Amino acid sequence: MPNASFVGSVGNLIGNWNYKLFGFISYVYPFLLIYPAVLNYRNFKKLNLKFVGNIVGTVLLFFSVLLLLSMFSKSYGGAVGAFIIDSLISVIGSVGSVVFILMIFFIAFGLAFDDRLDIVIKKAFIEQTKSSNTQNGSNLSKFSTKNSDPKSNLNENTNLKDEPNLEQKWRIKQKTKEPLEEIQNVEKDKIEDEISQNNVIKDEPLMLNGVEILNEVAENKELLNQLEKGKIEKPKDFKLPSLDFLNDPPKRSKSVNESEIDQKIADLLDKLRRFKIDGDVVRTYSGPVVTTFEFKPAAHIKVSKILTLQDDLAMALKAQTIRIQAPIPGKDVVGIEIPNKNIETIYLKEILQSEIYKNAKSELTIALGKDIVGDPFITDLKKLPHLLIAGTTGSGKSVGINAMLLSLLYRNSPKTLRLIMIDPKMLEFSIYNDIPHLLTPVITEPKKAIAALANLVAEMERRYKIMSQTKTKNIETYNEKVKKEGGDTLPFIVVIIDELADLMMTSGKEVEFHIGRLAQMARASGIHLIVATQRPSVDVVTGLIKANLPSRISYRVGQKIDSKVILDQMGAESLLGRGDMLFTPPGSPGIVRLHAPFASEKEIENIVDFLKDQQPVVYEESFLKDSGVEASEQGVALGETDELYEEAKNIILSEEKTSISYLQRRLKIGYNRAASIIEQLEQAGILSPINAKGQREIIR
Repeated sequence: MPNASFVGSVGNLIGNWNYKLFGFISYVYPFLLIYPAVLNYRNFKKLNLKFVGNIVGTVLLFFSVLLLLSMFSKSYGGAVGAFIIDSLISVIGSVGSVVFILMIFFIAFGLAFDDRLDIVIKKAFIEQTKSSNTQNGSNLSKFSTKNSDPKSNLNENTNLKDEPNLEQKWRIKQKTKEPLEEIQNVEKDKIEDEISQNNVIKDEPLMLNGVEILNEVAENKELLNQLEKGKIEKPKDFKLPSLDFLNDPPKRSKSVNESEIDQKIADLLDKLRRFKIDGDVVRTYSGPVVTTFEFKPAAHIKVSKILTLQDDLAMALKAQTIRIQAPIPGKDVVGIEIPNKNIETIYLKEILQSEIYKNAKSELTIALGKDIVGDPFITDLKKLPHLLIAGTTGSGKSVGINAMLLSLLYRNSPKTLRLIMIDPKMLEFSIYNDIPHLLTPVITEPKKAIAALANLVAEMERRYKIMSQTKTKNIETYNEKVKKEGGDTLPFIVVIIDELADLMMTSGKEVEFHIGRLAQMARASGIHLIVATQRPSVDVVTGLIKANLPSRISYRVGQKIDSKVILDQMGAESLLGRGDMLFTPPGSPGIVRLHAPFASEKEIENIVDFLKDQQPVVYEESFLKDSGVEASEQGVALGETDELYEEAKNIILSEEKTSISYLQRRLKIGYNRAASIIEQLEQAGILSPINAKGQREIIR
């Protein structure tokens, strides 16, 4: 016992009573109590059966060790141990007592440490064997290196003439040289194979009770690998915004909380068994918003039965909502997505500073957010080539559209990208007014929106006419050809419609016709659509629009039928909001769940102000004129010319420059009006039609 001067009289009294009651085990059991204390600290928020089992196992383990000590000598186990042993021996005898105590010990060990004693010993023995094999392998490789060249050993020992049997040893070495080398090579190959296997094991996913914890989604990685890699050309006369305008994300720990995942798996399997659904969880993905479990049902379980339990499982797991994907395309498992307790906010800066975004070659790369494991996810608008978006109020639809817009502005100058924004609600896009990328002011009136779409169809046809004359198939090859000849390139045009339903109510047939034509034909001309709506009903998202907009994004919608309209399957009604979305990539049978990044209004304002300071905006007012295409065609036919026609004619004849952009800069007019004047000069016979090099010649 400790001296009273060291622990005081109270400590000495407690120590004496402990020793009398529990004997030698009194020195050990305070340390055993540390284990349940740690468990209690980790699980203080929630008392569960597994935690209770750990506590009971620790207590039983303590008493089993106490009784084993008392079997050797009653003084070792103290008064408590002696009393229990005497009672046991009187009832079941000495042999029965030993068997009973050992049985309690093994049961207690399993409850306390969640594993059987024999498995723990086997694991320890295997690890020790592996480490010793690795050490022996390294020693063998050293030995092989030393003795790999017998001639060098002979040269080192030729001076030792006094050593007996030297010549005899050399002959033996010569005779056994080839077999030795073969043995060494075989051993070396074995060691290399073992090392390579160890390296493979390191790259394998983390395992938790037979469940793989994966940190990447193979399907998403394959989609990202299909994107073109390269560097975009930086504009010479325009400065792109810096990432410093965006807020830095908070530092987060990337470690996987194994105990939390283990608890979720146990809860999920327990609830499924209550509904008589047998099976096992084979894989799990942990991310910033949801944790996904791949559940492999038993052979006799119907997938439709699991789907009907979505609401029941959500209630049983106390989750806001869960999403069941049954089955996952290309797999024999069912995906069950459960929201995390703490949902992380994803910042736009995380996506824009990622390597996958920086190394994307396309000018129209848009940031969609992060996937279910927290990896950045982007896509190429040129490949989509148009996007249909749906989502109710508060679903994060506007946040996602802003992220797409900003990701385009971070890669393009007004020379390579022009925007048309149609915002009938007059709220969403007003902040972007007067940025130099705009082709027209932000359109808020439905009539002007219809006129802009009609004129955009005419612009598409004009571009195709130019491409046919230059014998090019799309805008990329045309721009490459024109660049080599020193001509003017065509910018990409992205049209963003924030509320399709409002336009369809005003003039549904015209809107449907123009969107249908653009969606069918505008891809090669460099014109792309992003169409959004709050109400994806069949009278808004018509069959013609759906057929021509294969790539879709759905944020949270109100009903299952809305999800069916936008995605052709259910699931969007089970999303969480706050930017949680489902994305259908082009050419892919599956759906990708993503979480949109957030950019505050202050960040957007700073970026917009920076862009405005770069250069003033030049609007193409002709895009907003009703029936502008027919009027211009009739005007040329009737001999009516633009009021700047004569001035433009004098500039071209005196300076001998026929490019549209040069005329646009000299007259300080929009691109569309300058192109119209050039066409009038061509009709008048002053300029030749555009040649294969993308240039016009002065005829007179």
